[in-house]
Amino acid sequence: MNTLPILLGLVAALGVVLVAVGMRTSGTTDAATLLRERLIRQELGLGQSAIALQLERPLGERLVEPVRKAIARQVSRLTPAAQAASFQRELDFIGNPFGLDPAGVQTLRIAAGAGLGALGTALGIVIGSPVAIIVGLAGGAVLGFYLPTIWLRQLVNERRAQLEAVLPNALDVVAISMEAGLGLDRALEQLVRHQEGPLTLLVARALREIELGRPRPEALNDMAEATGIEDFAALVKSILHAERTGVPIARTIAAHSAQMRVKRRLQIRADAARASLKILLPTVGCVFPTLWLILLGPALLVVLTLSSH
Repeated sequence: MNTLPILLGLVAALGVVLVAVGMRTSGTTDAATLLRERLIRQELGLGQSAIALQLERPLGERLVEPVRKAIARQVSRLTPAAQAASFQRELDFIGNPFGLDPAGVQTLRIAAGAGLGALGTALGIVIGSPVAIIVGLAGGAVLGFYLPTIWLRQLVNERRAQLEAVLPNALDVVAISMEAGLGLDRALEQLVRHQEGPLTLLVARALREIELGRPRPEALNDMAEATGIEDFAALVKSILHAERTGVPIARTIAAHSAQMRVKRRLQIRADAARASLKILLPTVGCVFPTLWLILLGPALLVVLTLSSH
């Protein structure tokens, strides 16, 4: 008896139950309900934190809700609107190569999937096996559909590496300009005027948005989120916090610059320490067999010649 359909049916039923329970619990324990409970406790003199209120909920609800939220996030990422927004952020971050837009990326994915699927089908026909044709068609289509996405993510990672390399020096320029008496916006303008690179493009875009009337915290936060660099996002939050509390911003920027240099130095040391492990596989798999063949090959030929006589 084939148990695969039964297992798939059980998994599907479990997923439906989790979604139904999650929708029920989300309707009964939403943020408004928790807020009303907290206000009532405050009026009664029994003020509790949100964590304490969460712990008062049944165990089943607290276990199901994270699973429901994770499933909802994954489903939302697969929607066309979410994919288009994600592609647009990545394309803006890397400078829109070849003038691509989200529709162009989707078209490229479909064309690559069709082309590689046809190529895999042709290879299967050459082999002459129905299984090879099906595998070639499916494998080529899947590979072609995801290959443009992999290429796009590779460009994003390269751009992030470039930003991480130039960010400490750029922060030093901003800190020195502010210590000379300039404000944050004017210091960022000096950075854009005297340096070139991907970071200055992001800063120039943020400054243009601020000039057009967008609030500075929103523009700076969007700039930090577009980079995807945690240190940069932490720096922007520190700058905004220092601006609200009156802490010197130049000192905050200089401290983050020094911290990023230390972190980068430690990362280089860690990569250098892992290099010996990475080179072990090609050494054992390629160098050693060739070396043994050169050293023992003549002796093996002599032994085979003597044994044949």
